[in-house]
Amino acid sequence: MRILRPEVAKERKEKILRWVVQQFVENRRPVGSQLIASSALKDVSSATIRNIMKELEEEGYLYQPHTSGGRIPTDKAYRYYVDYLTGVQRMAAQEREQIEQQYDERVSEINNVMLHTSRLLARLSGAAGFVYTLNVEDQVVKRLDFMPIGPGVLLAVLVTESGIVRHWPVRLGYDLAPAKVRLLSNFINTEIEGMTLKEAQKFLWQYIQSGHREIADVADLAIQVLKDMQKPQTSAEELYIEGIGRMLENTEQADYEDLKQMMRVVEERQRLSGLLAEKMEDLRRSGKQINVSIGSENELAELQNVSIVSSAYRVGDKTIGMLGIIGPKHMQYTKVMSLVKFMGDLLEGTISNWNALPGKEDDYE
Repeated sequence: MRILRPEVAKERKEKILRWVVQQFVENRRPVGSQLIASSALKDVSSATIRNIMKELEEEGYLYQPHTSGGRIPTDKAYRYYVDYLTGVQRMAAQEREQIEQQYDERVSEINNVMLHTSRLLARLSGAAGFVYTLNVEDQVVKRLDFMPIGPGVLLAVLVTESGIVRHWPVRLGYDLAPAKVRLLSNFINTEIEGMTLKEAQKFLWQYIQSGHREIADVADLAIQVLKDMQKPQTSAEELYIEGIGRMLENTEQADYEDLKQMMRVVEERQRLSGLLAEKMEDLRRSGKQINVSIGSENELAELQNVSIVSSAYRVGDKTIGMLGIIGPKHMQYTKVMSLVKFMGDLLEGTISNWNALPGKEDDYE
């Protein structure tokens, strides 16, 4: 009896495991030993392959839905497959050019960029694409300006370093001279540049309460602005997700229940935003470019039959958001990982070059 060297046996076992995952991803049918013997390992007998597949089942990589049928991958198998692909992923040049061409179409606001990105991810993957932005309170302020829009009403315009623009009305109940509006704008932008919005709020409260006279004339206005700034943003402003309908078109009847569970989480949004915030923090801490969570690796029970492939995007050394794809566990991981990485680089470049600053203070008189 010929005994294989350990490294050869290990390579053979891993090759079989990769082939089973790939075949199941492509065909959604259990894979049997005879198919492997006739297609992948023609020099190995079906009996030997059956023994290897039994070992893989005992190790938790495969399981057999029916005693007389083939085997299908477990979450552990998908995890091995994804880790194997990480170092070898490539994207076809034709598809790359297609993305670049579409992404080059100029849009007028950063929100449209986020929406456009999530739609592109969904269309090119056939699954759900998402873009998640950092909570506005945690973003670094680039500028905060005020524009009179009516008697006793100002429009506050916040621009963050990531290019996010937020605006809201500030109702004073009294008229304020343009010179005082400029005074407050100049003071705030001199003092809070480089702070997060949360830090800026804390600093301004402390500054006002300490009785500094240079802004005494606009202290009431500053307090009102701070109160309005502290109103919570909705999760809809942080999460852009597209392609749920496309997933429904590509879902087999047996998987409808899994999709319904996922849609329930998407509708709630707040829970999904919370999960994505945790994944973004994991990416920030680890320094990884791509994160893949498969099935049971997702913390939410409703997402334990899908995979999430995500990538963080940054401005300078700051992680400001994340984008990715939510799809079936049998997704084409090579393509999806490359797509997410490429779109992340595009979004990062767009935001870094974004010119979203309001004009000079004269524009707000």
